Amino acid sequence: MAIREFNRFQLEASKLGRNVFFQATVWEKRERNKSRLYAETECSDPLQYRIQFVIKDAPDLDGVIERFAKQLIHRGFMPTKFRVKSGDGRWEAWKAVPEY
Repeated sequence: MAIREFNRFQLEASKLGRNVFFQATVWEKRERNKSRLYAETECSDPLQYRIQFVIKDAPDLDGVIERFAKQLIHRGFMPTKFRVKSGDGRWEAWKAVPEY
């Protein structure tokens, strides 16, 4: 079993009239010809000290972003845009978060 850094992404969401930026590192776990992705990030909120977001066993990067957006919506955030780090270490252009 090997765990390595797979990629990073940033996502902007709004809640209670303020914008919050999240940065998440995505980790890849390989077991027997199978690859699964994991990510984790957190933020603070005026109503709660800390909110933690954990994504487990996603099949691909789009799955990680989809699960993260759904968790944000469940906690009252409105995801607006995201960007992914490219292979050469630069951030790609911001894209709108799809409707989930």
